[in-house]
Amino acid sequence: MPSLIETESPKKGVAVVTLNRAERRNALSIAMMKELIETIDRLEQDVVTRVMILRGDGPVFCAGLDLAEASDMHLVRESAQCVAKTLASLRFSHLVTIAAVHGGAYAGGAGVVAACDMAVGASDLHIGFPEARRGLLPALISDVLKTKVREGDLTELFLVGDPIPATRAQQIGLLQRVAEPSRVMEEAMKLANGILAGGPQTIRDTKVLVHHAYGASDHHGTSIEDHLKARFSDEAAEGLRAFLEKRPPNWMNRG
Repeated sequence: MPSLIETESPKKGVAVVTLNRAERRNALSIAMMKELIETIDRLEQDVVTRVMILRGDGPVFCAGLDLAEASDMHLVRESAQCVAKTLASLRFSHLVTIAAVHGGAYAGGAGVVAACDMAVGASDLHIGFPEARRGLLPALISDVLKTKVREGDLTELFLVGDPIPATRAQQIGLLQRVAEPSRVMEEAMKLANGILAGGPQTIRDTKVLVHHAYGASDHHGTSIEDHLKARFSDEAAEGLRAFLEKRPPNWMNRG
């Protein structure tokens, strides 16, 4: 089987990591997340690599959590733990992480974008958080989004759930740059080159400084329990079932 994560080095100091599950819109399966975490760990051991650019193969960057897998109650806890570790690995790596995003980034896929230190989005990109429409709680990705997006904007993203275009994503802080689709990687490499011009240890220390300034923490315990509580709920079961059956969910009126 082909690798779910592909890695290449276009220049010294930069690794380009590709989500390689285009047939499933790069949905975050347990296997793919584990492979991504292992890849980040391996790159961190390479004293030459300083910047990691993360991109997706196929028409979209990442459609979010693999909901077919997420509907398996035996895998829920392992999936949640993998999501938490993936986000933490990207955010707290001593590498500088840059997301190069095209097509679409939804739910956990958008969380992956936010977990990276910076993000460049294609002008035709759409980002959305449809968790509430699936009966799910975005507890894990809220940890990484709260340092980038204002409360009102985050409330709109989570409660309304409509995808937003790249220009709006840049306005609220989810993207740092927007480029034509053919130039997304070029812009990401410009950011990488700027980072490589800084002192290696200074860049690492500055990343830690920024995290401290915004009160970032790699502790996800409470968020995981909140996430799991929602994942085992009746609404999550109905929301996931409706998604897989391609129909609107039949919410019970609990008011």
